Amino acid sequence: MISYLEGRIIEKDVDYLVVLVGGLGLEVRAPAGTIEKAPAVGGEVSLFTYLHVRQDVLQLYGFSSARARELFIKLMSVSGFGAAKALSVLSIFSPDGFGEIVARGDVDALTMIPGVGKKSAQRLLLEMRDKIEPVFDDVGMSGGRRTSLKEALEALVQLGYSRGEAHDALKKYPADNGEAGVEKMLQFALKNINR
Repeated sequence: MISYLEGRIIEKDVDYLVVLVGGLGLEVRAPAGTIEKAPAVGGEVSLFTYLHVRQDVLQLYGFSSARARELFIKLMSVSGFGAAKALSVLSIFSPDGFGEIVARGDVDALTMIPGVGKKSAQRLLLEMRDKIEPVFDDVGMSGGRRTSLKEALEALVQLGYSRGEAHDALKKYPADNGEAGVEKMLQFALKNINR
């Protein structure tokens, strides 16, 4: 598996880069933002990669972060979503932006993806809710509070709730409650889950 590469760009197109690595020119398909941020031909680039293997083709995909690559892999596991649609998602949304859309259940935002209608967007939301890390509003949130929220979320998942249900219950936790511990967050969530 090729999971990371560094090399010199020898060709740059709208859909892909050709990167010279150890004497080999590797064609790497990438999201629009990754290609735009890449240096001009002759510049050095480093990419997190995923090698997609099909019967008739080996295709290398490149991403600016490991989180983007992880989201790409999860999107490809969605029914009716192949590599092309998964790449389109990452060309439109950042991993955090996509996570927020899934957490909000924003079907309309997902219909911006080429080839995704309302029904496909609903299926995408349904399948991705339990596959991605929920995003909590980080504005003014301390690291300790964020860690407690994530630990409480994982505890709720272990109790049998979906990530979506757990996220919905925990995001209602009052911000003015200070640095509450995981136990208080869990008690709050269990009282308010599915309300």
